[in-house]
Amino acid sequence: MLDAVAARVNVPIIASGGAGKKEDFLELFHHKGIDAGLAAGIFHQKLLTIRDLKEYLNANGVEMRL
Repeated sequence: MLDAVAARVNVPIIASGGAGKKEDFLELFHHKGIDAGLAAGIFHQKLLTIRDLKEYLNANGVEMRL
């Protein structure tokens, strides 16, 4: 669904909902045209820290500030 939306609109796309592990975010950023991923529950439930997620994504080719 994300790919279909990205192909049809010319606005930034922020995906939200359903991420339960760091691999979910990596998969998200493999979709062309996705600008950001919204995360809340994964951090509130202390399943992952923001720093850990950013380091994981950066190590797997998703560029971002650490």
